[in-house]
Amino acid sequence: MSRAAIPGPRKGLRTVLLPAVAASALLLTAACGGGSSDEGQSRADGGSGAAAATEAGNDSGTGSGTGPAGGDAQNGKDEKPGRQDGPDKKDQPGKNQEAPPKVRVDPVDGSATAEPGRPVTVTADEGTLTGVRVTGADGAAVAGALSADGRTWTSSGRTAPDTAYTVAISSRTPKGKAQESSTTFTTQKADRINKVAMKPGNGGTFGVAQPVSVVFDHPVGDKVAVERNLKVNTSVPTEGSWGWIKDQSGKDRVDWRPKEYWKPGTRVTLNANLQGVKSGTGTYFARDYETSFTVGSGRVVEVDVANHKVNVVENGQLVKSLPMSAGSDEFPTRGRTHVILAKNAKETLDSQTVGLGDRYNLPDVPWVVHFTSSGTFFHSAAWNTANIGRNNTSHGCVGMTVADAKWFYDRVQVGDPVVVKGSTSTAVTDPGNGFGAWQLSYAQWQAKSALA
Repeated sequence: MSRAAIPGPRKGLRTVLLPAVAASALLLTAACGGGSSDEGQSRADGGSGAAAATEAGNDSGTGSGTGPAGGDAQNGKDEKPGRQDGPDKKDQPGKNQEAPPKVRVDPVDGSATAEPGRPVTVTADEGTLTGVRVTGADGAAVAGALSADGRTWTSSGRTAPDTAYTVAISSRTPKGKAQESSTTFTTQKADRINKVAMKPGNGGTFGVAQPVSVVFDHPVGDKVAVERNLKVNTSVPTEGSWGWIKDQSGKDRVDWRPKEYWKPGTRVTLNANLQGVKSGTGTYFARDYETSFTVGSGRVVEVDVANHKVNVVENGQLVKSLPMSAGSDEFPTRGRTHVILAKNAKETLDSQTVGLGDRYNLPDVPWVVHFTSSGTFFHSAAWNTANIGRNNTSHGCVGMTVADAKWFYDRVQVGDPVVVKGSTSTAVTDPGNGFGAWQLSYAQWQAKSALA
C-alpha cells in the first residue's frame, strides 16, 4: 500500500486516545496486582487519582501509582494523595468485639517489696471474676473468697515473707466472654523470723490441768496481733483464756488454760495462724502451726504436807495414799496448784542446778516426776526412808520409797494437777516456772490476756 493510500489522523484524536490508554493500563494494574482486600479497594478508589496524576504529568504517562493512593511516582511522591493508610481493621475491636475486663490486683504486678501478711485483693472494674488462685513458689495456695457480686476477691490467708507469688485470674466480660490472666509479686524479706515451740506436742493424752503453751524465739512486740491469731478448738464447749508470761528460759510465752479442769476425753486443738503476722519491728512468722491432744482421766494429786501423804484421786475417788517426806521449814515445798511437767525413769539430782550450792549430788535417782521447772520433783528417796511418812526434811521435793515412787511414776501423766496443801510457804510460784497458770485465780489469769 502506498503512503498516499493511508488516511491521516483526524484532528483531536491524539488528545482523546492517550488518556483512555493510560486509564486502561491502570485498571489492568489494579486487576492484576497483589495485596490485601483493603489495598484492592484503595486501588479501585484511587482510579480517579491516577487519572489526575496522568493529566498532571507529561504525555508519556510515567506518573502511574503503585500504592493505595497512587503511591510514589517514579520521579517523586504524588502531589495529590488519595486515601491515607490506617491501622489494619483486624487490629481494632469491631462492633461485635469486646475489650478484656479491667482487673486490678493489689499488690501490683511485678512488685518485689510487697508487705508480708498484707491482704491480696483482685477487683474487676468491668465484668466479673469467676475464680482467683494465689500460690507461692511451693504451690501452697493462699485462702480467699469472692464477694457475692463477683467483683472482688480478697485473701483470708496471709502471705509469708520472702516468697514469690502468682495470681491466676479467671473472669468474664460483661457479655460473658471468658478471659484468663495472671500477675506476680514477691514479699519482702524479714529481718528476723519468729518461731514457736508448742506444748504439749502433737498427739498424746494429758491430764486435766494441761495448758496449751506457746514459747517464742524472739520477743513479741504486738501481742494483740499474735493472740488474735491463736485459736483453741475443743470437742466439748470449754471456757478459757490466754495469758502472757515469761517462760523460765526468759522468752516470751503465752498459755491458754480452761476456767476449770478439762473434762476427761476432751479433744483440744490449737491453730496458730501466724504466717505473715508481724510480731515486732522487722520480725515475722513464716508459717502456721498446729498441735492437738486428748484429755485423759480426771486425776488429781494431793500433797498433804502436814500429814506426810500423797493422795492420788481419780474421778473424785481416792485410789491410793502414799507416805512421803516434803520440804523442811527452811526449804518448804511450794504451795497452791502445780502441773506435772515431765517424767524421767532415772535422773541425777544436783543441788547446784537449783541454786543450792554443793549440798547434794545424787546420781541415777529412779522414778522422778517434775512439777516445777526450777527443780521441785516427786522422786524415790531411799536415803531418807526413816523420815518418809513421819517428818518433812527435804529441800522442797516430795520423797517416797522406791516402790511407792515407781507406782506413782507409772500411774500419773503429764498435765495432772498437783495440789499442795498445808505448806508453810505462802509465796506464789511464778506462772512461767512450769505450767503455773493454776497458781492464779481465773480472774487474775484473764487479766494477763493481751485482749483483756
